[in-house]
Amino acid sequence: MDRDVLRIGFDTEGRAVVIEKYSGFLHGRLYYETFVGHDGDVVEAAHFDTDRPIYLHEYRFVDGLMRSADMVARGGSGRESYAYTDGRISRVGIEHDGRAPCVLTAEHDDRGLVRVIEVMDRRSEVCYERPPTGFDLETACRTIEDAFLTLIPDAVARLVIDGPAACVALSYYRSDALSIEVHGATEDERVALAAIDAQAAWSPADFEASTDVDLDLDDAKSVRLVRQELALLDAGDLDAVAGSEVGRRLLCAVAARLNLRDWSDTLPVADDFVVYPADLELVDLERNLADCLPPDRLARLRERGLL
Repeated sequence: MDRDVLRIGFDTEGRAVVIEKYSGFLHGRLYYETFVGHDGDVVEAAHFDTDRPIYLHEYRFVDGLMRSADMVARGGSGRESYAYTDGRISRVGIEHDGRAPCVLTAEHDDRGLVRVIEVMDRRSEVCYERPPTGFDLETACRTIEDAFLTLIPDAVARLVIDGPAACVALSYYRSDALSIEVHGATEDERVALAAIDAQAAWSPADFEASTDVDLDLDDAKSVRLVRQELALLDAGDLDAVAGSEVGRRLLCAVAARLNLRDWSDTLPVADDFVVYPADLELVDLERNLADCLPPDRLARLRERGLL
């Protein structure tokens, strides 16, 4: 009764027809179930929680390939249509409530998927592009790391801080560590925050001074490919290092190198000035500090009660 359980029922042809999910954390009760109906080339999936419907989907197939999906849910409805070339999907038309219609086109070659492009309101955007031969994610990350070493000090110079800076935080979303903001705080500001909550002294969202960092390299395509490959790592093999972890390590390497920098020509700093990355939820904070600060610096911060 204290474990989550997923139960799937199959028909005589091996097709899933009932899916039930129980949660031990919800006092051992059913919290959703799905009924799947197969009628020739039409499949319906009706999804319920314990007291009301969640969604109804209808999928239509031709020659074993899904041609359309009609969806109705609590928050609205939508429809997707699919076209194929030589058995591989080449076009997806999308119409959902609350957003403009769009079309995804997929290009293939003899090696597989090459590119996915989204077209919406006469605007086109590359959603996926296969990296070119010779592309190396680690090398591309090192290039971005070197670029940050120039961009971040320039951003720090734009901060308006009332007194010597005690810290500079590189704030990021865990899902996209390459999009960062720079935040700075004085010692008095951090002490006042620490009096409210210990972690607040490290929370960039609570610092008054902030500015953006525009990762605009000459090779913008390389940055886009890195973001794409990190996102794919997050969605892919569970045994591989997640893309969010690769991004976290990249920012820690940047911060570690910035902590060796002489900041006197950029802004006034306190004696124990530190640079560190922090996700907005502070989930990675302790690991980040251990990865980017020397042990003696960490020890001094603990002695002062800031850790």
